[in-house]
Amino acid sequence: MKLLGLDYGESKIGLAIGDIESGVATPFGVIKNLGTNNAIDEIKKLCDHERIEKIVIGVPVNPNTLDSEPIRRVEGFIAKLKDKTGLEIIGRDERFSTQEAQKLISKNKSKDDDISAMLILQNYFDSASK
Repeated sequence: MKLLGLDYGESKIGLAIGDIESGVATPFGVIKNLGTNNAIDEIKKLCDHERIEKIVIGVPVNPNTLDSEPIRRVEGFIAKLKDKTGLEIIGRDERFSTQEAQKLISKNKSKDDDISAMLILQNYFDSASK
């Protein structure tokens, strides 16, 4: 089963792809977020082309509150993405994924979004195998 990992951002969305069998996520690139409908259309095309069966998306968890503008924005995106793709979508805590990504790529911040998506998806694989 092939999965797509997403690191959602207002200006760009990081992508990673992996499969359950190998349990390994790899960076797949970044798309510009030119609006929710445009981004979802691009993601749907990618899912169709790559035969994605499930999406794992980072959610900006805030331990101090369950309700914040970033959380509402991602939850709204998730609802629209699920409606458009019909795929199961799993939210994962994305805290520290950007900082970890930047460490992995030696401060080349231009590629940290797809690395963040990879870390989110890899975290999902690692927790599912336990």
